[in-house]
Amino acid sequence: MNRRHFVRNTATGVLGSLLYPFSVSSKQIDHKSLKPNFAKFVWLDSAGLGRNLYGNFRKNIQIQGEVKEAKFHIFADTSYQLFLNGKFLNQGPVRFDPRFPVYDTYDLKAVLQPGKNVLAVQVNYFGNNTYKSMPNRAGLIAWGEVKSGDKPILLDTNKKNNWRGVVAKEHGIYAPKMSFALNSIDIFDQANEEEGWKTVAFNDSHWPSAIELKQQDSWGLPSAREIPFMSFSEVKAKKALHVLPLRTSEIIYSFFVPVSDFFNQQKGTETMVAFKTWVFSERDQNITVGTFFGENWINGQLMARGVELETRSMRINQQWPLKKGWNFMFGKVNAYHDIVEQYFAIPKGSGVYFSGDKKENSPILFYRSQGIVFDKYSKLLKESQMPFGENESLSSVGGWLPVKDVDKAQNPCRDTSWDEYGQQFEAVEIDKVIGKTFSKSNYPEGFSVTLDLGETLLIYPFIKLSGVRGSTLDITYSELLEEDQQHLVHRFNYCGGDKILCSKDSLDWFPTHPRGTRFLKITVRNLSSDIVLETLEFKLASYPVIKKGTLTVSDKALENIWLMGERTQAANMEDAYVDCVTRERGMYGRDTIIQYHNNLATFGDHALMKRCMELYGQSPDPSGKFRAVYPHHGEYTIADFALNMVEGYKAYYDNTGDKLSIERDWNAITKNLQWFHKLADERGDLLLDSEWHKRNGERSFYGGFHGDIGIPRDFLHNTGIHCMFTCTYLIALRDAEALAKAINKKDALPELQKRISILSDTIADKFWDSEKKCFADNIKKTSHSPHASLFAMRAGVVSKERVEDIRRHVSVKLKSMFVNGIDPTGGVYMSPSFAFYIFDGLYQLGLPKIAQTLMKEGWGWMLSQGMPNTPEYFNFDTSMCHAWSASPTYFLSKNLLGIHYPEAPNLNVVEIKVSAEEIESVKGAWPHPLGLVEVSWHMEGSKRIFDYVKAPTGVKVNVIG
Repeated sequence: MNRRHFVRNTATGVLGSLLYPFSVSSKQIDHKSLKPNFAKFVWLDSAGLGRNLYGNFRKNIQIQGEVKEAKFHIFADTSYQLFLNGKFLNQGPVRFDPRFPVYDTYDLKAVLQPGKNVLAVQVNYFGNNTYKSMPNRAGLIAWGEVKSGDKPILLDTNKKNNWRGVVAKEHGIYAPKMSFALNSIDIFDQANEEEGWKTVAFNDSHWPSAIELKQQDSWGLPSAREIPFMSFSEVKAKKALHVLPLRTSEIIYSFFVPVSDFFNQQKGTETMVAFKTWVFSERDQNITVGTFFGENWINGQLMARGVELETRSMRINQQWPLKKGWNFMFGKVNAYHDIVEQYFAIPKGSGVYFSGDKKENSPILFYRSQGIVFDKYSKLLKESQMPFGENESLSSVGGWLPVKDVDKAQNPCRDTSWDEYGQQFEAVEIDKVIGKTFSKSNYPEGFSVTLDLGETLLIYPFIKLSGVRGSTLDITYSELLEEDQQHLVHRFNYCGGDKILCSKDSLDWFPTHPRGTRFLKITVRNLSSDIVLETLEFKLASYPVIKKGTLTVSDKALENIWLMGERTQAANMEDAYVDCVTRERGMYGRDTIIQYHNNLATFGDHALMKRCMELYGQSPDPSGKFRAVYPHHGEYTIADFALNMVEGYKAYYDNTGDKLSIERDWNAITKNLQWFHKLADERGDLLLDSEWHKRNGERSFYGGFHGDIGIPRDFLHNTGIHCMFTCTYLIALRDAEALAKAINKKDALPELQKRISILSDTIADKFWDSEKKCFADNIKKTSHSPHASLFAMRAGVVSKERVEDIRRHVSVKLKSMFVNGIDPTGGVYMSPSFAFYIFDGLYQLGLPKIAQTLMKEGWGWMLSQGMPNTPEYFNFDTSMCHAWSASPTYFLSKNLLGIHYPEAPNLNVVEIKVSAEEIESVKGAWPHPLGLVEVSWHMEGSKRIFDYVKAPTGVKVNVIG
């Protein structure tokens, strides 16, 4: 049977030394949906439901004769890792909406061997909501064929085609989520892994056949992946910060409780966990106990909150007054994740221990409740007040459940954050870490090694050690060090780490998903012998960009700011533009638009933006608005982000001329705008109310209209009928009009043009303050930030007569980036992300000097603090590598090189119009679809001299100045 129609749109592969890096063919791919007729979605049961499920699958292939063709297509919910004959090939798929799954294609011809081969796949189904996935069900589908010998070998997953699968028991399903936005960490128990299951030599005859899922329609028709696989190029750590011996002066008691998914809970369904135990003390004493979340009572007395330790993340020390003998302890903690973990640290030698049943050395350490829903507690336990007494049965909510030592929490970040260290007695250079022996005599309680990658990156760490039988490894990740420079900074809503329980002499491990980090700590506990760090490699898991854009500036501060932005942008390109590669990795609307522009100046890639646009076209919530982050299930829209997305489509079209993508998503674009039309129609002048949700008593998940949330409230009032909000609407309308013309949607033009006409007049009339000679932030004119006037400029409603007034107003208001004129401690006049719009307005107003000054003050401050990447905000509280803050890179390239496309999307006409002040010379390149546009100029007195302007053949260049 001819099945070639299943193997079109293929990826090409090249054999590598450690793994096989496959990349999508550079040819244009037909993205038509492809439904394999014979393959079925399979799993380990017929339902595929649960939390953090792992399945291992194998397909044996017997090669006889020459391999003429070998194409393999695969998709899994939620992710997979693919191996051939024990070697890692790659991981996938790209993030997806289950209605629109995307499959990967591998050309195996060059890597299959004569005789027996085995395809091995490990699938991880997240089973909860993340910022890059939507809960659905676990499933694997694969198809293709190997043409070798007389009969093709079919690779389809179905009940007849000899795919085998088992539960991957080596992975703990109750591993905590890495963050509020990401899936679970790895808790890998080596003892539960079937050794060699990925290899040819493994005998899988005892494995059952994979089971066809009952609900095959849980996914839509699969379509081909159009973006390349991730880079997997090797990067090196820059520095080994220290090697420290562990010192243990405390006994740790802990437990974990699975509860309903905290981040999907609605009001009234929040949960709490109650727990109790007995604390024995050999004498009357006050002891210091380490804890964190929750409330604790000792003998009926509520303990004071305690003191949070500045160098030990997620730890608070409480003082417990204990009487001699048994003390009853009761506690409760409100759910903050879907795995609630509770830790207590008791000083060694204090004569204190925990026992759930008042017995020394009892196997039961605590009793705990199930997750108790608050409203159920109020109904069923209304007679029982906190704290519960020792005789409270909790029978109405499931009773008490015993907690044994085997039920202890296994959060690597909590464990390492609470670690104590002895004095470092040996220094290790980065080039001597590999191959180093850590002797048990030198590190009797264990050790930690902390490495600095030099900047935040998305990586796969590959780690191989020997001598680890019986040891536990914690691999933890962070962008920041604590003040002691020894502990990594971790937070309850972002705990980057993995835990490996070793039962064999050697360990060869890498995580099931890439990790975003700058600092990486390897902590080894319970040494039974000397341990050798055999291998430590880092492979990039980010989008494989090629550096094309360059910028050299006489003002080295600006040049270094450009480079910082370039690094940040490269780090935050994955299978979508992501807000950060650490705690979220979510594709946000505003982030995507800003990052696409950054990319235009540095890498000139368009395929990733095309994929992002495709996802946004699938994203509208029931109201019709684009979701703020996608794929993501549930209510998560931000009003101005939804409008910004229309700008994103226009920017993509202007730089590609891709009408098909605009036509594909036109209905989504128009439905998104219709929500704003309805809001605008509440007033005859079409101005938008930033507080519509408050007025209508509606719930706005993430603040409705965002604006610039990183600045003082008295500087810009985000209230009432709002100038920026309305200008953003008008900009979206203008862009929609241009897109409608491009794809010949003539029926849409009258409505759009009518609204544009009305708003062009009403914005200019209602928000202009004739006394202050500027635009006000709202119709009541309670504040007059430069943002309002700059957005009016961007929206095209500023008359020529008002331009000079606005220039004076903005020049006064934006004399400095910082409120105190020095640093961000006193506040800032714009957040790093919103600067994208501020810079755009400043350059349109002809104020490049102010833009350059703000860049040097704000982003120069980042550099002065040793930041290799641009942070989310001007603080150390959130992400330290956020590409929505990297827009100076785009604006410096665009304006210092003077790149403009006056006939966009015709990019074969380039206009060079430099906008710069107090700069002596510039040289650089701007990526163009046909090559590079290169510009070099220098100043001679007040005159700009162009050394050269180069462009690809066929590109017309007009130099204006």
